[in-house]
Amino acid sequence: MAIQQLACNNADCNFASDGKCVEGFEIEECPHADGLSLEDITEAEESATAVAPPEPTIALESGEALARDDASNLQRRNISRSIGLIGPNDSGKTSLIAGVYDLLQDGPLSGAAFAGSSTLIGFEKVCHLARAVSRRAIPHTERTSRGADATFFHLDLHQEGLGFTSLFISDRSGEDYLAVTDQISQADQFFEIRRADCITLLVNGAQLANPKLRHEVKAATPQIVDALVEAHAIREGCRLAVVLTKKDSVVISLHPERVQKDFDELVESIIKTHATHLGEVKSFVVAASPKDCEKVCRGEGVANLLLYWLRPNIPVVAGGDEAAAIFERMIDLLTDTGTEK
Repeated sequence: MAIQQLACNNADCNFASDGKCVEGFEIEECPHADGLSLEDITEAEESATAVAPPEPTIALESGEALARDDASNLQRRNISRSIGLIGPNDSGKTSLIAGVYDLLQDGPLSGAAFAGSSTLIGFEKVCHLARAVSRRAIPHTERTSRGADATFFHLDLHQEGLGFTSLFISDRSGEDYLAVTDQISQADQFFEIRRADCITLLVNGAQLANPKLRHEVKAATPQIVDALVEAHAIREGCRLAVVLTKKDSVVISLHPERVQKDFDELVESIIKTHATHLGEVKSFVVAASPKDCEKVCRGEGVANLLLYWLRPNIPVVAGGDEAAAIFERMIDLLTDTGTEK
């Protein structure tokens, strides 16, 4: 037997909600009440259309220089080279970064062609003040803030026969690197140096040509390498490029030959001191963004440096023939080096 449900035909009646007749009748006597069988109720059919999942969120690149974690994520996607740029303040780190990017806009550099970047806005920012559109009479680049974490500029490059390589160039304040010569523990924060495939040490050519600053540059530059090696910030077998920057200032100086001689001696001293720890050490002379382009071409020497950055590292073979370390401090002679005295 079907169950009867009562319904009221009076639009003013709230019987459905409170079970009472608005006119005071007993429910069985109300003239407006009708019986409604459950069998008369049409069963609602479920919609056969499935609910569409939410659209995936698209994360857009900011275009700014990359933080540590973002650079690490990108490095896993492709063959990559990480470059650690070190040098005192005003040695030309930012100018070199901007110069590499700007030169690639004109075409391949020694067969390495621009194939993309996730830090285009960052590159454009460091390049802007060196361009005519900035309306500056003299090319200029912003100084990296002291104490800030290192960031990375990213370039995808293509070489015929070798394919694509992702290049990550670190950027940190020169004052931070100089401070490590006074306090070695500061090197603990230099994660960009520990992960580097090639360390690039910049030597300010304009200061080396200045008689008042020459000796300071010759003393401070190798001290930075000494401190980083002593702190184990530079891994064993890592390649080192020693770069004399601002060639235009050297060429127009009173003693360009003396500057080159000082630079060559500086490189040789680093090789002798750290022959057992470092891999290949090679010197370069560049003019990434010269103020005077009459005697020096824009970007001179940069292409050769870029090819050195892109080279794969040679694995360190244990037990291989290595040159003996040269110690200049008496305290080093008392340190256990693993050899009999």
